Amino acid sequence: MGLYSDYDGAHNHPLNRALHMIAIPVGFSSIIVVWFHWIIGLLLIPAAFALAWLGHLIEGNKPAFLTNPVHVFVAPVWMARKIFGAGGTKPSQP
Repeated sequence: MGLYSDYDGAHNHPLNRALHMIAIPVGFSSIIVVWFHWIIGLLLIPAAFALAWLGHLIEGNKPAFLTNPVHVFVAPVWMARKIFGAGGTKPSQP
């Protein structure tokens, strides 16, 4: 399986997906916020991880980045594909 399909497969529960839709932007925004308000920026990182871990507790699996740290960078691609409708499903062929 590829990185994207591994990541997508670990995020099936609707609540886990919703929590990740919040956690991913919070986590990546901390990179910018830390330059302006370093305390807030540093607090956003554990907040994002807490939301993501909560989602995985609900789903009953481990976060994908524990098996492959590159999944941290797959997360924003996964989120964008979910938002913009390219959810990774192949069209059915007749």
